[in-house]
Amino acid sequence: MSRITEYVIIVSVTATTNERRAASFLRENIKLVCGKAPEIRQDSAAPVPCEIVVGKTSREVLDGVSFSRSREGVWEYELRLAGKRLYLTGLGVPPETEPPYTSAYRKLDDGCVGTVLAAYHFVEDILGYQFVYATFDAFPENETLEMPEQYAYSFTRAAFRRQLPQKMEGAALHFLQCSECLDMNNQSFIIQTAAGKLIVFDGGHPEETERLLRSLEHLAGGKKPHVSAWFFSHLHDDHYGVYLTLCQNEALRARLTVEKFYCHLLPEEFYTKLSPEAREGRATVRRLLLESADTVGAEVVTVQKGDVIRLDEIAFEVIHVPDMAFATKMNMNDSSVVYKMLCGGQSVLFLGDAEWVCNNDLLENCRESLKSDVVQVGHHGCGNVSRECYEVIGATAYLWPIGPRFWYGESGEGLNTHNTGVIRSRVYMKEIGVKPENVYVNMDRIISLPLPIPLA
Repeated sequence: MSRITEYVIIVSVTATTNERRAASFLRENIKLVCGKAPEIRQDSAAPVPCEIVVGKTSREVLDGVSFSRSREGVWEYELRLAGKRLYLTGLGVPPETEPPYTSAYRKLDDGCVGTVLAAYHFVEDILGYQFVYATFDAFPENETLEMPEQYAYSFTRAAFRRQLPQKMEGAALHFLQCSECLDMNNQSFIIQTAAGKLIVFDGGHPEETERLLRSLEHLAGGKKPHVSAWFFSHLHDDHYGVYLTLCQNEALRARLTVEKFYCHLLPEEFYTKLSPEAREGRATVRRLLLESADTVGAEVVTVQKGDVIRLDEIAFEVIHVPDMAFATKMNMNDSSVVYKMLCGGQSVLFLGDAEWVCNNDLLENCRESLKSDVVQVGHHGCGNVSRECYEVIGATAYLWPIGPRFWYGESGEGLNTHNTGVIRSRVYMKEIGVKPENVYVNMDRIISLPLPIPLA
């Protein structure tokens, strides 16, 4: 095995801005952790055994390695060892033509943001440095750190499509990340009772339908899955997309049965006229969901605050439903239903995409109900739930449904340049004193946890 300090970094003579960014990021963090900055060389230099190859270079021909790059692969990346040479590359390509100039806010797009994400992964996984918490945590120092003898990692749709939730004895929670919309966030939970009843929370983007169905089929032991309860938070397609697809696609919905669909949908005018986010097309989505008894075959149940739904040893209490009194102030996120799950003496709070209107109602009218052991971070952590609310919740563990573009604030122009408020939520967690091992970020894997969830 070779020490990291023995390595040099290789970039192409024609490296893009993001490939050079990735190389610089690696150099800075290797120096920080290992005490010596590696040299950055171009691929025209003679090869040496210990190289970290960043982005697309001529070294691929030298080693006979190949990567499948495409426009669809902009947010995908791979890390792969060939001998002692570590390839670290995004799988995207630039757009064929430069889009017309229409806005000063258009993002830099050289097709290589995936290479930057690969560099982030190297620093976190191989160097062992969680750099997003740099304000709070001391960095590790290890001058003798060695490169692994074997290493392969794929952040790709193909890799995620192969993933399945882990079968567990007893009650369990399965937390699914995006497998298709890799530049976005997703909200999809599958919960199992000890007797094997299946429960779904939201489900994710329409594109995630096949993966959710395969996950349910896997958990059902290859039998046609029966979902006893499908809980729905609000009218955004990263939450309703899968269920709406089942409403519209007979072949897909034939692969499962759904007993009850729990929701609290507001009058049509909220979605089409009153909300700041109102659109006429939302009326169709609302109608299809409410008429799903005729398509999916599920009984549609409109929940109210204080309702308790019991499925075997698991209970779900409705903590908050949206109020039409705030219709002109609420966007779709603020129309989220908030549920609390109780299992084995443990409470798990599902905040959906709660924003400020919902946040304020929770603090003013639901404060006594908020205390929970585990919380799903509201709106993917986009800073819309206040520190005060998280402090009142007082959770030990946090379920964080988020993709890398949002977690790192990275849209191709640098760490934290895509600032949707996630930085603020990370700050809340650290200042409140949440242990990193109790923060479940599901960027690249299905997280399967026993219920009650073990707390460090």
